[in-house]
Amino acid sequence: MKSLFTAILDGLTFKDIAGKRQPRAYTVLTGLLLFLILVLASCVALERQAMLEEVQGTPQPVQVTLEPTDVAQTEEPVVETCPSDPAGWTFVDALTGDAMKRIEETCVYDGLAKSVAWAMTVRAGYTRAEANDLLGFERNPIAMLAQVNFMTNNRGVVAEPVSFTPLHPDFAEWRLNHAGSFDVAYALRGCTRTYEIVGNKADYWNDDYEVICSLSEQAANTHIVFALNGSVYSTPVEPTQSFVLFGYAGDGQWVWLGTRQEPKVRMDDPKQFEQDNRRMAEFFGLPYWDSAWLAETFGIQMQALPIDWQTRINEDEKVEILNAINQHMREVVP
Repeated sequence: MKSLFTAILDGLTFKDIAGKRQPRAYTVLTGLLLFLILVLASCVALERQAMLEEVQGTPQPVQVTLEPTDVAQTEEPVVETCPSDPAGWTFVDALTGDAMKRIEETCVYDGLAKSVAWAMTVRAGYTRAEANDLLGFERNPIAMLAQVNFMTNNRGVVAEPVSFTPLHPDFAEWRLNHAGSFDVAYALRGCTRTYEIVGNKADYWNDDYEVICSLSEQAANTHIVFALNGSVYSTPVEPTQSFVLFGYAGDGQWVWLGTRQEPKVRMDDPKQFEQDNRRMAEFFGLPYWDSAWLAETFGIQMQALPIDWQTRINEDEKVEILNAINQHMREVVP
């Protein structure tokens, strides 16, 4: 062991002339290097300790500034309105073998219902001008026609004779049942395009209206009261079901083309006719257009009757009313 220690000592030192041991040069350098390493290690340890104290100390709020980014613009959903062009309507069979069809886009019937409401309002004691104001029409939604080209089931397209209600702006009429209440109702019977496709071309048989609808008119009234320019005339009538035609004039507007002169059916049992018409309206997915519907949908009730309407049966007053109506017709139709 002693010899090993002596060997190490001799490797690190040497004896000078006086016999004293001196450190060799590389030993000095090695010592200096070890000293420097120790100093650096101490500095690193001290810096690490300071960092740990900072991290483990009181937490500090961190402020983060975000760069502004572009916000994606959300596009407004496109609300599809009801198609106003009949070319976009879908006609499907309603009844087997019937020329009248059902329009799948039921929203197109909204404009038809409004024109039907006008036809009812002018039969509920309102003048034509009052009906226009109540329903927002700029002009009467009615055409003054003697006949209408119409598609029938058995005879093809025929010119149907029609009649229309008087258009004098101050004329008023009431269609009354036994109880003295307004009683005229309508139900859709179907619609048809007014052209046929021949080859690759549309052959129109009615140039004024692209679509015509047929409605049943259930007039369960037993009396009609007319009033114009102070004259009043009342007359009894039989409850009758007839058929009216409405034409599509574009932009959601429908025009009352008139009442077909045939067929007309006397209603011996108005309740049975009402049930049939209600079923037909339900078949088309539409309401039965009666006085209750008119009041609920448009808030229109029957106009008050002349107080003595039941005794106003003087033929002279009837003539005065007819003369005024005819005079107006001559003025508007040269």
